Amino acid sequence: MRARISTLVSVLVVGVLLAGAVAAQVRVKENVNIALTGEITAIDASARTLTVKGEDDDGIVYSVDRSATIMSGGKALALGDLKTGWSVALNGHDDGATKLVTYIKVVKAP
Repeated sequence: MRARISTLVSVLVVGVLLAGAVAAQVRVKENVNIALTGEITAIDASARTLTVKGEDDDGIVYSVDRSATIMSGGKALALGDLKTGWSVALNGHDDGATKLVTYIKVVKAP
């Protein structure tokens, strides 16, 4: 009987600890309404802007967030590492005034 009570108490304590850990994880929801793949036609690293030509446009200027993730084949890059002519996939959001990119993935680098 004592063994069962001890086991039950142990299971309850572990359950409470796990529930607290799960509740402590804060999930940040990002409002993503820009999803585009296109070719980089211009980069201004100091102004943190990128012009990308998609299939349906002649090139749109995007602001790149300071905390944006930029990846190429599993390797993190800086904005200044990107080159014109590269094909990239972008994610971000447009609030009506600014098109802000938060994620860039190099799809093809010639």
